[in-house]
Amino acid sequence: MTPTPTRRTPTRTWPWHALAAALVLAGLLIPHALLVAAGLLLAGSVALRQPAAR
Repeated sequence: MTPTPTRRTPTRTWPWHALAAALVLAGLLIPHALLVAAGLLLAGSVALRQPAAR
């Protein structure tokens, strides 16, 4: 059986990942657990986001 080619559409998720990293970093510097949690949730939701159907 021949593998079928898959094509990924480029998505611009790097600004969201940068924002998530900034939230985590701010939460670690300020010691505020809600900022860390918000950054981790944002990073996870962006990583698992489905591409928009066209």
